[in-house]
Formats: sequence, C-alpha cells, structure tokens
Amino acid sequence: MAATAIQHTTTVAFRTIGIKPSSVHIFAKSGRKWIVASEVCRILGIRTDNVPKLVPEQDRGRATVLTKGSVQSVTTITVDGFNLLVAQSTKPVAKALHEWMVKEALPSIPKALAAKIPVGQGDLF
Repeated sequence: MAATAIQHTTTVAFRTIGIKPSSVHIFAKSGRKWIVASEVCRILGIRTDNVPKLVPEQDRGRATVLTKGSVQSVTTITVDGFNLLVAQSTKPVAKALHEWMVKEALPSIPKALAAKIPVGQGDLF
C-alpha cells in the first residue's frame, strides 16, 4: 500500500476587528486552489459536518496536511465551495472573510504550485 502524501500548504492568518486571528491553510493541486474547510467553518460559525450538505462533491475533497504540528486528514473545499459556505453564514464576519480571501489570501497562492510532476509519473505503484 502506498503512503498518503502530505499536501504542502500555505498558512495565512485572517484578522479582523472583533475576533482573534485565525489560521487558514490553502494549497494548489491540479490547477485548482483548495482551502481547509474546518478552518473556514470555525470562522463562519458553521458546523464542519454540514459541509457535505452545503458544498457539492465536485467542490470538496480530502487531503492530508500538516496543521498545528501534526498530520491530519481534512475536508477541503475549492474556491467555489468557499463561496457557498460564505453565502450560508449569517455572521457579519462572512463579508470580511470573503473580501480577505478574494483580495489577499487566494492571490498569494500561485497556481504554479499545482503538481509539477505529470499525472501518472512519480507513482510507485
């Protein structure tokens, strides 16, 4: 059995007046940007177990990432999935989070970080 690869992420800190700074892990894979769903849900006040009901399958996935010093398997969402979660939140912070993500966080993650090895190459099995 092949080992699960750890997805390298960029950690960005969301800061806004009235709440403590929150870390959000973002990465690019296969030309798409992905965001750790639980971190977005925590900021928006949405239960993480609701993500499958709120975000369609094509806009969510799983990844193994290094967060807070440990390796974790997490639910991830695309930018479209992020937009759907923001739309579901009634918290005032939702607008600030969306503006920050679109104007600062996502532009800081180059799509070029997506797989540099052609699909099928580099697999051991």
